[in-house]
Amino acid sequence: MQKLLNWLDKYVLAVGVGLLLLFIPLYPKLPLLDVLQTWVYIRLEDFVVAAVVGAWLVQIIRHRVSPKTPLTWPILFYWFIGGLSLLFALVFLRSQMTNFVPHLGLLHYFRRIEYLVVFLVAASTIKDLGRVKHYLLIAGVALALVCLYGFGQKFFGWPAFLTMNEEFAKGIPLRLPPTARMASTFAGHYDLAAYLVLMIPLFASLLFGLKKRVWQLATFFLILASYLLLLFTGSRISLAVYLVAISLTLFLQKKKWLILPVVLVSLLLMSYVSQTTERFSKTFRVEDVVYDVRTGKPIAAVEQGVIEEELPFGTGFIQIPLVETEPPEATQQAIIRKSLRTASRSAEIATISGEFLIKRAIVYDISFTTRFQGTWPRALKAFYRNPLLGSGYSSVDVGSDSSYFRALGETGLLGFAAFLSLFFFFGLLVKQGLKKITSPFGRSLLIGMAAGTVGLMLNAILIDVFEASKVAFNFWLLLGISAGMINHYLPKRQSLWKETFAALKSAWVPLVLLTVVAALVFLPSLGNYFSGDDYVWLRWAYKTKIGEVGQFYLDAQGFFYRPLAKTYFVLVKPLFGLRPGAYHLMDFFLHFGCTLGAYGLALKLTKKKLAALLAALLFLIHPINAESVLWISSTSALMASFFYFGGVLAYLQWRQRKKDWQSLYYLAALITFALGLLSHERMITFPLLLLFYDFLNGAFQRRKAWGQVLKTHLPFWLITAGYFWLRNGIAHAHGLSGDYNYNLQHLPFNLVGNFFGYLGELTVSFHFLPWYDLSRGFLRTQPSIALVLLLAFGLFLAGGLFLKKQKNLKINKTVVFAFGWFIILLLPFLGLGNMAERHVYPAHFGFFLLLALFINWLYEKIRKINLPLALGLTLILCLFVFGFYQQEMEKAKKEWFQAGEIANKILLAVSSNYIEFAYGNSLYFVNPPMRQGRAWIYPVGIPEGLWFIYRDETLPIKIVTNLEETLEITKGDIAAHIFVYEEGELMEIKR
Repeated sequence: MQKLLNWLDKYVLAVGVGLLLLFIPLYPKLPLLDVLQTWVYIRLEDFVVAAVVGAWLVQIIRHRVSPKTPLTWPILFYWFIGGLSLLFALVFLRSQMTNFVPHLGLLHYFRRIEYLVVFLVAASTIKDLGRVKHYLLIAGVALALVCLYGFGQKFFGWPAFLTMNEEFAKGIPLRLPPTARMASTFAGHYDLAAYLVLMIPLFASLLFGLKKRVWQLATFFLILASYLLLLFTGSRISLAVYLVAISLTLFLQKKKWLILPVVLVSLLLMSYVSQTTERFSKTFRVEDVVYDVRTGKPIAAVEQGVIEEELPFGTGFIQIPLVETEPPEATQQAIIRKSLRTASRSAEIATISGEFLIKRAIVYDISFTTRFQGTWPRALKAFYRNPLLGSGYSSVDVGSDSSYFRALGETGLLGFAAFLSLFFFFGLLVKQGLKKITSPFGRSLLIGMAAGTVGLMLNAILIDVFEASKVAFNFWLLLGISAGMINHYLPKRQSLWKETFAALKSAWVPLVLLTVVAALVFLPSLGNYFSGDDYVWLRWAYKTKIGEVGQFYLDAQGFFYRPLAKTYFVLVKPLFGLRPGAYHLMDFFLHFGCTLGAYGLALKLTKKKLAALLAALLFLIHPINAESVLWISSTSALMASFFYFGGVLAYLQWRQRKKDWQSLYYLAALITFALGLLSHERMITFPLLLLFYDFLNGAFQRRKAWGQVLKTHLPFWLITAGYFWLRNGIAHAHGLSGDYNYNLQHLPFNLVGNFFGYLGELTVSFHFLPWYDLSRGFLRTQPSIALVLLLAFGLFLAGGLFLKKQKNLKINKTVVFAFGWFIILLLPFLGLGNMAERHVYPAHFGFFLLLALFINWLYEKIRKINLPLALGLTLILCLFVFGFYQQEMEKAKKEWFQAGEIANKILLAVSSNYIEFAYGNSLYFVNPPMRQGRAWIYPVGIPEGLWFIYRDETLPIKIVTNLEETLEITKGDIAAHIFVYEEGELMEIKR
């Protein structure tokens, strides 16, 4: 008995890990204990895990094993952030969420602890390579039995125990038909597929680490059986990911010549499983779809010439681009309209008016669009409720169809980063192991786990694989075995923290961070509709043919001189149609391109990565960008800003390099300058900025060099002169008017007033505007006080310059350049009679660079005293600044979304009541809504918007401000329609 107790004492944890490797994949998900308010159950596997973990804790207390592993601290940090997120949700967010149940949040949190603690248990049991082999043998036996049971389901009707809905989760045995997707012992076919995506690359890699032929042969047949079972699951994402994972395995094993044959054989086997190929064929298919010309939205499918019912919610379409689109004849429109009224149960479609197009479209099935329109937006809503910590576990319902969206929604950016850090640290660990471990079996294990982990991470984009218990337990157990083996082989390996800091210095890290933040902030706004001036651009583009593009550069047609932007709208019309999301996506890319330019320019000027990253992040998310990025009418300004950054970067690169071939950078600066001028008039400050830069850097210090410097700048000024000659003398572009014009009498006051106005907006966002409007209104009535303040401001500047000269104060050139950038780029707009947020883009980069330099200076000063203190205070300051600006951006995004909805609602209110207007009718809109907060609705654009519905050039549409006068003017005119927007609805005055 004592020998047995000693043996158990020595091997109890190894037996426990082996039991988990065998029991968890094989035991069906039968319910044991019910959890209130959900159909998720506590199961027998939870008690088995608890027993093994309990034994592990006892052994830790007895100092028989150690919880210390390479990933212990990252895991503890992940648990800490998860607990903090849950606590925040329980205390502060609970009342805001109707679907949040506290005890479910606790259950989900404990599940995350349960999944990861088995990693620590498994890692602590590795004493030699023999134990690793025993574990993998058990895992292989479990995999073989899973395959056997799956084939039994397929061919012999063995029961399945699923958890895909509330009834199935009760443990009811189900007999799946042969055409169903197999689940084996798992809770669903997606879970089984994810498990196989992990196991196939693992054993495929081990195949190359085995010496005995019999083991190689057995492993080969195990891999083949696993792949066949994967085909029977019918999971498209898992099959696609399998091809990536197996190719990565062969690549890392230096068997590149096998990649193509293995992929071809895999595809050949897939072709024999009809269900799989059919599902792939339905992922994206081409069909005829009826489009409403007025909105560009698909409204019905065409099957064998018959108009089918209204397209279901969740059906997604990608319109195939056409060079020109023509509406069908009147008889065709009548047939379509009649068919729609017959087939559809929708009142909106039954009364639809206007013109229709039948177009070929790429249709993607509901499994994808359920994510796009259901689960992912729900997760993002939870994320935006608290971007740093999310809305707590269980706040996004049972699933999100993506482990990453789920992590963002439940635990925010901190939890998301903590979760990804686990894979990052394991990757560094594998990198160290592959460098030092010479055992073929050990290396094969690491390669297989690396490839399987990549496969699961890709699978997690569309499936909650890391939350599926059978997948999660097996994954973390195998990961713990791998980490324990590395720990055994390399007890004195290099610190992962040192490698982490080295990796964080990579140039790719800021780019990845900027990309992630940009996507999180702006991609949800792709669903915004058109508003205001957007319809002016779109109608103009729709009435222009491709062959007329060349005339844009010689004739402004009473418009602003922005021919390149106009060319863009004409060229993308066949591709984008009337889908606002496509235009918003292009604006997003332009803004992101400017952000990358801001990062590159800040890095080139400061040589400090922290300052450059902070400046770029501020530039990316500041709420003052909303008008420039979320309003399609600002595309031309975004294009010019993109060229502005590109041109300055090219010029600076040319200035800093003296080789002959670097003259290409100078040519690039000239080209981008010209393209920017053709996009928007804000580019005219470009030559002045280059002069300012050269002046700061001593280009004018030697008189002998003046000639060369002026020769360098002369082409830019010649291009500027040519631009004004072309703009005003040839094209006769639209000039300035109203408040957006210069008044010599008020020019000094406008210059100073607008400067402080923009500065205040950049500092405290739109909270500054009420104070600004109040003070500006007061000073307009008190010109003497305004004059005194203006003189005081001038004396302050003069005094600063005098003091600098007297005391020979040295000011950082980058600080001066940042301030000069802000002033020079704002020069065309400071003298105007009013402010507009779009005018400060991209001048505000100078302000953000100054703020980033200040934070960086503060960090470096405190770092000399205490590094942890410097890191902590800098982090707190950054969280405060970025948190404030992000909250303001969310408010601005909401306003722009609401503005688009109101603009669309007004057009639909007219079109749903009038199929057409008779000749002689006239439409009057009394005081249509102009703004929703700071977002534009209809400063202009109603006539152009209605043109897309009726295509009637003779229909008079007038915007008026006085209802009584309009009623008097139209008295007795029965053909006049008067519309008033009140209390959120467009109503017609009935007389």
